[in-house]
This record gives sequence, C-alpha cells and structure tokens, in this order.
Amino acid sequence: MSEINNAGNSKSKRPSTGSVQGPARKNFRVADPTFEQEVSELLASDQSDNEENIEGLFILENELIQNHESDNDEDQDQESDQVLGEETDSDSSDNIPLAQFVASNYYYGKNRYKWSKTPPLARVRTPQHNIITSRAGSSKLTSEDGKDHYSIWNKLFDEEMLQCILTWTNHRISSYRTKYVRYNRPELNDLDMVELKAFIGLLFYSAVLKSNDENTSYLFASDGTGCEIFRCGMSETRFLVLLLCLRFDNPDDREERMKADKLAAISHIFNKFVSNSQQLYELSECVTVDEMLVKFRGRSYMISYMPKKPGKYGLIIRALCDANNFYFYNGYIYSGKGSDGIGLTAQEKKFLVPTQCVLRLTKPIHGTNRNVTADNWFSSIELVDQLSSRKLTYVGTLKKNKREIPKEFQPKKQREVNSTLFGFTSTKTLCSYVPKKNRAVILVSSMHHSNQVDENTKKPEIIMYYNSTKGGVDEADKKCSIYSSSRRTRRWPMVLLYRVLDLTAMNAYILYNMHQPKAVERGDFLKKLARVLVVPHVQRRVINARLPRELRLTMNRVLGDDMVTEGVQDQETIQGSRRACRICPAKKHRMTTYVCVGCKKPVCLQCSRPLCTDCQ
Repeated sequence: MSEINNAGNSKSKRPSTGSVQGPARKNFRVADPTFEQEVSELLASDQSDNEENIEGLFILENELIQNHESDNDEDQDQESDQVLGEETDSDSSDNIPLAQFVASNYYYGKNRYKWSKTPPLARVRTPQHNIITSRAGSSKLTSEDGKDHYSIWNKLFDEEMLQCILTWTNHRISSYRTKYVRYNRPELNDLDMVELKAFIGLLFYSAVLKSNDENTSYLFASDGTGCEIFRCGMSETRFLVLLLCLRFDNPDDREERMKADKLAAISHIFNKFVSNSQQLYELSECVTVDEMLVKFRGRSYMISYMPKKPGKYGLIIRALCDANNFYFYNGYIYSGKGSDGIGLTAQEKKFLVPTQCVLRLTKPIHGTNRNVTADNWFSSIELVDQLSSRKLTYVGTLKKNKREIPKEFQPKKQREVNSTLFGFTSTKTLCSYVPKKNRAVILVSSMHHSNQVDENTKKPEIIMYYNSTKGGVDEADKKCSIYSSSRRTRRWPMVLLYRVLDLTAMNAYILYNMHQPKAVERGDFLKKLARVLVVPHVQRRVINARLPRELRLTMNRVLGDDMVTEGVQDQETIQGSRRACRICPAKKHRMTTYVCVGCKKPVCLQCSRPLCTDCQ
C-alpha cells in the first residue's frame, strides 16, 4: 500500500488503481486501508461539527470511491511516474492529507465555530422559512372605516384612552382650582370629551404648521400675526391650563403601582395604543427592530445618552416597525435594567439583553416566517438561533469582536476593495465585505444561503437586502420629527404622550392611504384630521354671546360650510323679544326686535340690508 506524504516525493511500494482529479478537491488514495481510520479520527477530533458537515464528508468519500472505479490508463501512467520518483506539477496536490484538505474547506472562529466555504445545496427554489401564508402588508379595516380620517385615528387612540385622560385631567383640575380665590373662572372649568378632542386637534395643527416650539402668545395673538384656528378653538389661558393639568392615571395609588411598573404614569395609554396598532394591520414580509430616542432633558432616571441620535438625550423606545411603509407595530419604553425581559420566560431572561429585546418585540409574529432586520447592537449568533427556533429569519450587521467570526473575515490591508468572503452553515450565512481599504462590514443572515453578488455594485445580496430594510424605525422616527406635536415640558409622561399622538397620526395616515386609489399628502391628512377634531367645539363656542363679536365673526368665517344653523335659535332671539344688536358697538346699547334670517341673531335695521322678495 502507498503512504500519503505531504512532500509528494516518496516512492510507492504498490501503485494505486485510481485517484481523484480536479482543482476543487485534492487526490487521495482511497484504496489505502488507513482511509477509514483517518476519517474516524477527523470526525472524533471536532465534536462541534454540524450534521451538514459530517454528511458532506461522507458524500466526499462516496465520490472518491466512484472516481476510483472509473480511473483510466492515463491516471495509471501518471501514478507510475510518481513511483519512479519523477516530480510533476500535480504531485504536490495529490498527496495532501485528508485532515488538511477538510480543514482548508472551512473557516474557524476564535471559539472554533465552523463556517464552510461552499454554500449548502439548494434543493428547492424558495426555502420554507421564507414563505409567508398570511396577507402580508394589509389593513384590517373595512372599506367604509378606511375612508374616514377620524374613524381610523379613533380606532388607534380609542375612546377608552380618551376617557382615561378625561377622568384624571378633571381630577387634577379640581385640585388645581382650589388655589384661586375665583375658582369659577371659565379657564378652570371641568373638561369634557368635545373640548379634549379639540385640544388634541390644536396640537395636530401645531404639528402641521411647524409651530410646536413657538410661544403660545404668538399662536393666540389677535393682531393678525397669530393663527385664527387656535383663537377659535379656545383661549390661550385655557390651553395652558390643560397643558399643565393633563394626567393619565390615578395619582393616589401611583407609588404603589410603580413598585411593579416604573412607567405607571403613562403605561396604560402606551400599551393600549400598541395593542390597537397590532389589531388594525398585518405586517409585510420584513420588519425592522431599532431604537427611538424621544428628546427630553428634564429630570428622570430613564434619560439615556445616544450621541449618534439627533437629540442625544432623551427617553428610549425600542420599536418594531414595518420595513416597507414604516408602520409602528410594537414597542416598549426602556425603563432601566431588567425592562427588556418583561413578559419573557425564566429561560429567555438568561439570554443577552439585546436578544431579550428582540424576542420581546417579535413575540406577536413568532411562527410567521417573517424576516427581522437589526443593527450590530442586537445581532448575535445566539439571537439568530433563537429566532430560527421560532420560525423567524434574521439579517443584521455583526460587531467585529464576536468570537464566532473567523480571523479571515476581519479588516486587513491585503484584502481588495469590493471583495467578499462567505461562510456557511446549515442555517446561517456569514458575509464580510470590503467597502474601502482596511475596512470590512460583517453581516449574518439566516434568510440567505448563497454567495450571490450584485454585478453593478459588487455588493453581496445580503448587504443589498439589509440596506433596503434597515431603516424602518429610523424613518418612523423621522416622520414623527417632521410633524411633531410635542411642546416644551419638564414632565416625562407628557413627552411620551406627544410621541404617542405623533405615532397614531402616522399609523392612521398609512392605513388611510391603503384604502385610497391615490396617495394623499401627509400634511393634508393631518390638517383634515385636526379640523374634524376641532370643529365640534368651535360650533359650540360660536353661539356663546359672551365672546367678543370679532371672535365670533372669525369663527363663522373659519367654520364656513360647517356652520350649524339648526338649533342655534333660542327663546331670547325669537322675533318680538328686544335684544341688543350684535353688530352695533356695545356702548350704543341699541336694542332691536329683528333677527337675521340666516343666523337668527339680533340685528337692528341700520345694520341690515333690505332685500326684495325676489332677491330674498
């Protein structure tokens, strides 16, 4: 029997009857009785090899045996030359040991995690873990509800949430009222549902007009520089009182509830909004997990510093959004250590904190075969395996200090620009791309199982997919910043309420466009929604005779076609009763028994114009 020698210059006592040729695989003496022993020793030396690698090794053995049986005379002549001690070009590759060949077909991480250089064999066109059976990216609203601005928004910010705010705001106003001698001032009256919706509508108007940071005295100015809709909605003092007294929970038992829930002051409103968002929409094939930073510089133990975010300081909302239209689907407020594992099992709480975060956010979509995209703070091999066991795939960048990454994948000066290295297992793909000299971007994917590279950009398919789906949460955060209803405050629950209002408006806009033949502008949608919320309260104020005449005329002009004439006339304005003319100056105190045929308000003959019967 011949002896396998690395030098390739040893003489064989007995020529072999066959060998394996080809650049991809080295030649072995399969007739050697030590072949099976070497295979057994190789398998025993690495207990971490997965089933796919073991199966591939036996496939290699079978191919070697088949090639051994089909050797031709030319191979025998070449073997004879080697026996005579003649050195040939293929001599150095014919006699490489099996262990060295198998090792050369794999990459190994620092912890000996094995990555194959060749992709797994694709037996089907589309893997089962990429097939979604549900209606991805669709609205769950009916066609009638999807055509109304208010009805969509009211399903996201429902009556239960409004009633909760109304109850505890009035509770706060009642205690705030006792600080004043004149406690029956109109600014200190209890709030009702119509006025609460008008207040929210004014916040939406401030978002559309980009005046959320503007001083309220400028918004309510009556010298022509202010905004008329704010003066028509309510007085400036009333607006400030509502901003001051807005509350969302019972303050009497808050301290007791905060022992179990640090976000007790706002948690009910936020969790209810998240639940409503999930009931109205079916996610598309890919979702994005990332962090939102809500700007806030007041006093709170929950404030975080993120230098790469525009606000740098604020409250963190970890969110899951649709990667296609940026719909906010799930999220929670980070409230300190341990808050990422709320709702998880005891076994799941043992994982890394980023893994706990993703498992908590993706819980509503477990088993749906969707893909999750996230950045390197969340990514780990542990997370990919856990999501795979829950029938979810993952694509994300990896930090370079992960022990599963082979040293060949790290940045090196020798690597060419736009070059890519791939590593494969049965369920994961590792990719290292060089965008510029001495740089490397490393990604892991359980969705892709090939080494395809885009011909135009020279980027791998994994990176192209990651770039197209990574911005779901960032875009949602950007949309909330463009039309923001937030105002300056030192109370962190108010900051979160403003963000909930912005997210409800954004989600409502997305759902509304799904039921329209042509997409509308987001600014136009917000203006119409705000008007629907404000108009009922303005209709009620316009008949208040105690308001200045100039303001009521402005209300009539602002209302336009929404002006209500039915039911406005009361007993004091019926024809025949003497009332002061609404147009004449008050100091004249001119009384009249005539009323306007349009608005049914008292008007004297000097302030009216006679019409003939034909014109009338």
